[in-house]
Amino acid sequence: MRFALAASIAAAALFGGVAAWQYSRADDARDRAARADTAGRALTEVVTAPDATLHSGSLTGGGAAAVVVSRSEARAVFAAQDLPALTGDKVYELWYAAEAGDLRPAGLLPGTAEQASRVLRGPPAGVVAVGITIEPAGGSRQPTTDPLAVIPITT
Repeated sequence: MRFALAASIAAAALFGGVAAWQYSRADDARDRAARADTAGRALTEVVTAPDATLHSGSLTGGGAAAVVVSRSEARAVFAAQDLPALTGDKVYELWYAAEAGDLRPAGLLPGTAEQASRVLRGPPAGVVAVGITIEPAGGSRQPTTDPLAVIPITT
């Protein structure tokens, strides 16, 4: 009798833990889907803006990159293809470059993506180019490597 009661309590605790874990995973999936939907909408808004301009360039070592800028949306989108896979704890970091040469971080891309796109962080006001470098995971305050590309975005 005690064994059956103990087994029942253990089973209830186990099933309760599984249910809580499943709820947590479902909640995480909903959050990821909402973020992806928001990012997809922002990307579409920039690319389809009436004043959107396309600027393209080549990456060192092959590959291509493009930046679409919409001043009316106050946003820009970076896209690249044929990005080489990075080894170790490295990521691609995007940079806004001002005419005076000042650089500010504009977002990260995973080092495992052959093709990637991202709405850049912050408005492109006063920006004349977008660059991409390889940086430690989490990014850097300033570039630590030579750029793979610098794409002028002035028209």
